[in-house]
Amino acid sequence: MQELSGSGSGFQRPAKRDGGARHAEAEHASDAERFAAVLQEGPLPCLLRAERRAPGDLVVAWSDALYPDQLRDLNDPPLCLFVRGGADPTTARARLSAIVDTPLVAVVGTRAPSPYGEDMARMLGGDLARAGLVVVSGLALGIDAIAQTAAVDAAVPLSPATVAVLGCGADVVYPRRNARLYARVAGGGLIVSEFTWGVPARRWRFPARNRVMAALGRAVVLVEGTERSGARITAEFGTQLGRDVLCVPGEAGRRLSQAPNRLLRDGARVCEGAADVLRAIAIDDPGPGVARAGGSVTLPALVLDHGGAAVRDVLHQLAAASLTIDQLAERCRLPVAKVAAAVSDLEVEGLARRIEGGRYRLLRS
Repeated sequence: MQELSGSGSGFQRPAKRDGGARHAEAEHASDAERFAAVLQEGPLPCLLRAERRAPGDLVVAWSDALYPDQLRDLNDPPLCLFVRGGADPTTARARLSAIVDTPLVAVVGTRAPSPYGEDMARMLGGDLARAGLVVVSGLALGIDAIAQTAAVDAAVPLSPATVAVLGCGADVVYPRRNARLYARVAGGGLIVSEFTWGVPARRWRFPARNRVMAALGRAVVLVEGTERSGARITAEFGTQLGRDVLCVPGEAGRRLSQAPNRLLRDGARVCEGAADVLRAIAIDDPGPGVARAGGSVTLPALVLDHGGAAVRDVLHQLAAASLTIDQLAERCRLPVAKVAAAVSDLEVEGLARRIEGGRYRLLRS
């Protein structure tokens, strides 16, 4: 895979290695021109001009309220996201908004998995979706497609089962062999890209795509991959961003075990199933004294003495997502004043804090 140089919005210039560099530079310039048009004219003209526009297409700028906050952890967050999902813009916006409140987990791996890798990807994708999480992957052949297919099959109605992050325009079906899966993801989930409409897939664009996948997820799960696989790059981006990185342990001496086994030696968590992922997220999110057991949340006695059931309900919601006072009130079916008091109790106990957008999250242990 070619090295990348430069920064900003994924439009990195490929390093010069052979006669194809001239062609790659020409494509880079074309990409930059298309992207500049978005910045100069605004997202709407670009959207209306898209040749293959679908009803659920959106262009979301960095300054838009719908822009996923987790992407701001990147040193070079995409300036725009090109989004496809659902039968109309309202549905696409609702799905994009939902991924702010729902834990996302990136599941990645080789394009040529072993039967064992296929089974693990299928199990993880389905079980994570059934647990209410959103599976993030790249719609690539192999592990990506298997995990995303399982997530779509197991999807909870009205909830985005999976988010596909592409290394090409969101309107470009790549690889063509995954055309049916692309249609299913667009119909029941989200397809996103930082590249403008119509941009073709090129190898040097995929590392940029991988960093977006890692940033979107609370955790990155690597199923199988060689030492030089793109999936390993995604996991390394996850480590740099402070995400939990989990790996499915592989048989010693196998090529497809190289990346996960090396990362496990370097401190990644072992993943033998979705329960390991859920535990990793629970460790990452709840504050001191908060633990999950069988999907429930156990609170310190001191907090229960102060706030009772209201605090328990609020903490249960915050264990799954960062939420505003109004959102908590709606989900807990409690008066806003009572929720505000419960959140205040959690802050006093050092269990929660306010973050960007007026949302509250549980402190890390």
